[in-house]
Amino acid sequence: MNKRVPQNFQCRIIYSDIDGTLLNSSHHISPDTREKILELDRKGIPFILVSARMPDGVEVVRRELGNHRPIICYGGGLILDENGRTIYSRRMKLELAVEIQDIVKERYPGICRNTYGGNLWVVDNDQEPRVIREEKIVSGKALTGNIEEVFGKEGGIHKFLFMGEPKDIREAENFLRKRYAQLSVISSKEDYLEVMDKAVDKAEGVRILCSYYGISLEEAAAFGDGENDIGMLKAVKYGFAMGNAEEYVKEQAAFVAPGNDEEGILKVIKEL
Repeated sequence: MNKRVPQNFQCRIIYSDIDGTLLNSSHHISPDTREKILELDRKGIPFILVSARMPDGVEVVRRELGNHRPIICYGGGLILDENGRTIYSRRMKLELAVEIQDIVKERYPGICRNTYGGNLWVVDNDQEPRVIREEKIVSGKALTGNIEEVFGKEGGIHKFLFMGEPKDIREAENFLRKRYAQLSVISSKEDYLEVMDKAVDKAEGVRILCSYYGISLEEAAAFGDGENDIGMLKAVKYGFAMGNAEEYVKEQAAFVAPGNDEEGILKVIKEL
């Protein structure tokens, strides 16, 4: 770690990204990490999963972890309590979502379009290789359908995930950022682009749940590895970028933890 955590730091809540952070490269939680997290939970220190995944995708990890705490989904766009009730939800209006989908389809035909809202995941073709790969990663199933029909009742969506060649993703990212100032457009991987309402941010999710528990941000720790984790890492006093994160992410965090394949979270928790 690039700075040593003060010995008198009293951590009362921990937030963690999932992919590339809590999960190792095999997409699992190490047994020792799991046991340490549950030990903290028994002592009343919540461990909160924070992810761009849909609720079912986060729930799979929560079951593997074995805790029963609220979850932050869609990068802060949807927060559910320990019983699955909605604490907070922020959707992109359906009219705008349809417009964006049509533009991306026309300008970047090679990009795979994924649309999410609540626990629904809609694609143009569920046999697309990138969709099948994503299904395996999150242990979920995509639905082939029309987003106007599927999300019409809700009036909006929580997130787009565009998947494609890095060059196409970069071009789409630059185009959407320039054209839609009201959107949050973040590349979570070189071939993944997450698009949500501008107000959606993991940092806001962290603030909401700290208030929910009556815990200050000064008493919170957070772990992450991607660009969409930076806000969360900076929102708390003790933000840890994983050792496997890109350098620009590490530069934004107060601390750097060992990588996700080195049980980085476990090592930091032991020190805390």
